[in-house]
Amino acid sequence: MTDLRTFIELVRTKRKADVVDVERPVSPKYETAAIVTKLEERGRSPMLLFRNVEGSEQTVVTNVCGSMGRLALALGCSVGEVASTFSSRAQVPVAPRVVEAGACQQVVRRGADVDLGILPPLVYHLDDAEQPYLTASIVLARDPQTGKTNLSYHRMMVAGRDRTGILMERGKHLHGIFEKYAARGEDMPVAVIIGVHPLVSLGALYSGAADVEEYDVIGGLMQQPLDVVPCVTNPDLYVPAGAELVLEGVVTHDARMHEGPFGEFTGYGTGSTQTPVFEVAAMTHRDEFLFQDIISGQMEHLVLSMPGIEHRTRTMAASIAPGFVNLALPAPLTTVIAIDKADDDEPRRLIEAMLRADIYAKHVIVVDADVEPGDLRAVMAAMALQTQADRQVHVFADEQGTPLDPSCPGEDGRSAKMGIDATRSLSSTRSVTRNRLPQDLLDSIDVKEFKAKR
Repeated sequence: MTDLRTFIELVRTKRKADVVDVERPVSPKYETAAIVTKLEERGRSPMLLFRNVEGSEQTVVTNVCGSMGRLALALGCSVGEVASTFSSRAQVPVAPRVVEAGACQQVVRRGADVDLGILPPLVYHLDDAEQPYLTASIVLARDPQTGKTNLSYHRMMVAGRDRTGILMERGKHLHGIFEKYAARGEDMPVAVIIGVHPLVSLGALYSGAADVEEYDVIGGLMQQPLDVVPCVTNPDLYVPAGAELVLEGVVTHDARMHEGPFGEFTGYGTGSTQTPVFEVAAMTHRDEFLFQDIISGQMEHLVLSMPGIEHRTRTMAASIAPGFVNLALPAPLTTVIAIDKADDDEPRRLIEAMLRADIYAKHVIVVDADVEPGDLRAVMAAMALQTQADRQVHVFADEQGTPLDPSCPGEDGRSAKMGIDATRSLSSTRSVTRNRLPQDLLDSIDVKEFKAKR
């Protein structure tokens, strides 16, 4: 079975130093986050199993996908092949397989037996809300018009025995599905899945058209069907049979609650907001389930999303610019794209399309094909030497961005966006050439000849 437990054992076998079992008592307030932060400051990003979290009987598993090496292990490829393997397999979908029973329903709690208080009450940052959060929560919903399902990650603030807040960003698929239910005056049935294999996580983060079934993408990544079982309260929704924990219920169409503050992937919290309410009708889980956690703003939060974001951005850029060469994502909300442009207006067209197509695209920098987009020194040099700000810096006011951007003026995520054309002009009247040397001469030089003598 492809589940979280088999992956943990695979890591123990193949990358033993990547698993750390913490047996001593650990506070759920700040300490798990502090341990991960301290390790990352020293260049380490292991998976951690906290066996003794105060206030809970569950083992907390965090940083499961906190290194590209572990994502490569999950995909069965090298680190350098993660992006290409994700992209190629995601384009060969495999539908899930419905099975009669799954370990995720070994224990079923309904109604008054539902108690989110049994979950580890994790709080991450000094300025976060006092209430605990679910961060590794994959939300499953079905579009009431198309019948298509959607999987996506959403933070959830625990606000009682059987309710949480749920943050859904405008412009993303789950929010669109929710609005359809709300327009009908109906609550949105959902299942929240916690504790899964990394390929399930990667598939849930796939970003394509609204009619793409993420379960099919997961099957493509696994190269085999994912086993799923019907929910106990809503058999129209199916959840991974091997999941550790599932919460079933509805997101109410009319109720709202204060949610946050919460420190996000940007490294900043953006204050309290109003969110819809998730009401839990049932909890199903494995015997002695593992509670998976993602510490916001740390390595796992960033690494886990990279294959999906890169695939989406690369596909989009290649469809817009025929001369697309490569791209890099060097910072949050920032993309650098290298193209072999056909005309001087092509970078502006690419910038405008990219910024308006994605709420997470805030800054787009376009460079020439001979500039490596991941080399920030080369990118900065291109900006300095090729850009005329009055003609090649493009600002777009009041576009849909993300409210997780700390510079956004309001909770609706409306934002100014900017593109920089750092490409050389094809129509320049000046004679400008780039410094070059004979390639055969460069190839003939052996740098070992010039080692300093000791």
